[in-house]
Amino acid sequence: PAHVPVQGYIRLAAEGRYDEALELIKKEIPFPAVCGRICNKKCEEACTRGEMDAPVAIDEIKKFIAERELSKETRYVPRMVNQIGKPYPEKIAVIGAGPAGLSCAYYLAVKGYPVTVFEKEQVLGGMLTLGIPSFRLEKSVINAEIDVLRELGVEFKTGIEVGKDVTLESLRQLGYKAFYLAVGASRGAKLNIPGEELAGVCSGVDFLKKVNQGEKPQIGGEVAVIGGGNVAMDVARAALRLGAKVTVYYRRGEAEMPADPEELAEAKEEGVHFCTLMAPAEIHGEGRAAELKLEKMLPGEPDQKGRRSVKGSGEY
Repeated sequence: PAHVPVQGYIRLAAEGRYDEALELIKKEIPFPAVCGRICNKKCEEACTRGEMDAPVAIDEIKKFIAERELSKETRYVPRMVNQIGKPYPEKIAVIGAGPAGLSCAYYLAVKGYPVTVFEKEQVLGGMLTLGIPSFRLEKSVINAEIDVLRELGVEFKTGIEVGKDVTLESLRQLGYKAFYLAVGASRGAKLNIPGEELAGVCSGVDFLKKVNQGEKPQIGGEVAVIGGGNVAMDVARAALRLGAKVTVYYRRGEAEMPADPEELAEAKEEGVHFCTLMAPAEIHGEGRAAELKLEKMLPGEPDQKGRRSVKGSGEY
């Protein structure tokens, strides 16, 4: 939500001018209903009203205004505006239908360019759809805001992997004059420890993708989640919903966890267990993961940002 004129849309909302407030927001955020549900609310941390009592509920106001996006009758579809007053003839291909690709398509369409988005998955939205669980971001919200792009004339082609099913050269031959590559960062991080190739070990991204596609991964009765960010919280809460007992292991202390405090609190409230200052060392098992070996970590001195370094203690 960078550069959004917060004071402006709050003033318009206070005056009951909700259509104008939504129009103002969408000059900088193509998907305000999505943003309203998953925003990290850094603006509220900086709100000077908090020095008196409590910050203005900026995100809740944006979320309220953006509810208009969910209905075809009330959503805001911007008018095409460019220097020639009519659509440009040059076709543009956007590769990837995640947040970056969809945002690019939105702004190009507003400028009057014919845009086609190519997506290798069968669904649109990228990590919004395949990475964030429905209990945090409903799929109906994502789809409603993508429908605005359809109304703007954006064309979508799913199940097509550029570089495999088609090439940039073949798209050039079809008349595409420019390309925007928005293939995303959908590969999970490796732990680089012995045993992570065993069955039953997977990245958080791969696990969430399966869950969001309607699968029910066989995860057993106990699940260990390695990491302390928002993806780790999503994985932990999704695993809980599959009936597992879930423990999150993080190599630093709880105060250093990068997850949003709200996400952390909700995970705790739902029953996720936390074990800090522990780092994975090895995964054992015969063909399938059965045991996680952990090393106790020792906290060091805080850096300039107040985040403590850690080092292994040699105790397991």
